[in-house]
Amino acid sequence: MIRYIARRLLMIIPVLIGVTFIVFSLTYISPGDPARMILPQDATDADIAHMRHLMGLDESFLMQYVHFLFGFKSPSEDSSFSYKGLLALDLGRSYVSNRPVFKTILERFPNTALLSLFALVLSVLLSIPAGIISATHQYSPSDMVVSVLSLLGLSMPAFWLGMILIWIFSVKLRIFPSLANPNNLKSLVLPVITLATMNTAVQARMTRSSMLEIIRQDYIRTARAKGLDEKKVIRKHALNNALIPVVTVIGLQVGQLLVGAVLTETVFSYPGIGTIMVDAIQRKDTPQILASVVFVAIVFALVNLVVDIVYAFIDPRIKAQYEGMTKGK
Repeated sequence: MIRYIARRLLMIIPVLIGVTFIVFSLTYISPGDPARMILPQDATDADIAHMRHLMGLDESFLMQYVHFLFGFKSPSEDSSFSYKGLLALDLGRSYVSNRPVFKTILERFPNTALLSLFALVLSVLLSIPAGIISATHQYSPSDMVVSVLSLLGLSMPAFWLGMILIWIFSVKLRIFPSLANPNNLKSLVLPVITLATMNTAVQARMTRSSMLEIIRQDYIRTARAKGLDEKKVIRKHALNNALIPVVTVIGLQVGQLLVGAVLTETVFSYPGIGTIMVDAIQRKDTPQILASVVFVAIVFALVNLVVDIVYAFIDPRIKAQYEGMTKGK
């Protein structure tokens, strides 16, 4: 298992390089000039050209990407445009705030992590019981209710749902504030519901589908024939085996929560990574954009690794496969 984890950690490196190359390319070809945005409006073309030279933007695409990976030394005496590169986890300073980009992300990440954690817990607490009830009472009114609510949850975009919740509970009923603050738990209710809605729908449908497949297996019928209590059959024999695809979906959705937080944080003006990314894209703050993408990609890759490890504790057969693969090597 240790060798497998080490191998997976090494695989993160080419994944990050591929992701950052795509994002760097999109940032490079997108309209806008960071040098022009930094300088005053009355700056001359010569001033802009000089600033582009100091920032390394007058070099070719490949050279800029090489600098991005291995570092860039600005010809200016001011080292604010110099950085050590992605391999050293130093992408320099923001073009807008002139602060180290990773420092800004690490300051905001706890806010996004808090919001995502609440949304994940809420979605799990609602989706798994709903999926179990729906599967064990197939074609019943409760099954129909869960199916309809899941369809609605999948159909509503996060930004639209967030605005509707603000209009109902903040403007009309005045129950919850419209602006989210990590220091005010009451203000997190609406963004958490917004962020958790789609995940709850996906997880409920997956739990229902997985449970329906498991409860039709021969060993479940054998357990029932032996006279075991139905609740014990579902909890001990069916649920453990049905959780494997559910854990997969939950693990993947942890990364999606970080992505979904971009829209949710923007709607509720929440100070997290999402608002940083939106502001950086609008200002074409390339270092901040790339640092945010790298950070999210690292978190997503680590979450997938944790999910793979959790598999081994849920299903001993998967652990045996890991051990066999390691011994084969």
